[in-house]
Amino acid sequence: MIKKFLGLALMSAAVFGCSNTTGPATSSSSSGNVTMSAVFSNSRTTVGLQKASAVGAADSIRIDSAIVVFANIRFESDIDTVTVDTSSSIPFINVDFNDTTVNFPGPFVVHVNDTVAINFASSTLPAGTYTGIKLAIRNMEPGEPFKDSYDFDRGGNGTPSSDSSMTNYSIVVWGAVYKDTAWVPFEYKDNQNLEIKVKGTFTISSPTSSIDVALNFNMGSWFMNPYSGSLLDPTDMSFRNQVMIQKAIQLSFNNGRCGRWDDFRHWGF
Repeated sequence: MIKKFLGLALMSAAVFGCSNTTGPATSSSSSGNVTMSAVFSNSRTTVGLQKASAVGAADSIRIDSAIVVFANIRFESDIDTVTVDTSSSIPFINVDFNDTTVNFPGPFVVHVNDTVAINFASSTLPAGTYTGIKLAIRNMEPGEPFKDSYDFDRGGNGTPSSDSSMTNYSIVVWGAVYKDTAWVPFEYKDNQNLEIKVKGTFTISSPTSSIDVALNFNMGSWFMNPYSGSLLDPTDMSFRNQVMIQKAIQLSFNNGRCGRWDDFRHWGF
């Protein structure tokens, strides 16, 4: 079973095609300040991990911390009409600072290391009703400037930096697996580029001065075989096992919730 996991607040759905962006449902000259949060939880597990039968196989897994790179976050008023490219062969998802439809260009390096909400970006958005968010999880280019959630959360407003252990990766996970009567530490690095869309209806009303939008994602399934429910050992470097972990990560984005932070208690999985 999972000894501990951290859930990164995010919900997504995988569909094929090209992107399509729409504006807020209500046209208004007024706006509100939106703060993006990543929520971490160790209180929710979906499916328990089953012990593998192979000799020396991992019995349990513990996730201690992780880093995820977000970019190109767009608020959409009709998320059901928006499509994303789910191809795992995308070499690079460009951050276009001249694209006015992107509300939070990024890239944002978000550190998952405790059980509290981590704020990582803030921007002013037009007032209106939004039904979802489209965003990318993507590799960091060598020397590429990024905004760090540590800096933002400590009042530094996400000062750009270019020194990161995330170079050439989109997700890094640290933890340990229990096998052969001992905990074996691991560092798992994922170089997938993913475009995802996040469903959740919330309104930025004209009198609103600020609103926190939380992205909720359960990391508990990242090292679980999506077909058998057995544990996937991140220290097993065989091609088949590594591909299966990537598949599990992709599928995990099909579950979760997003919306106003003050509605988070009503979300559930």
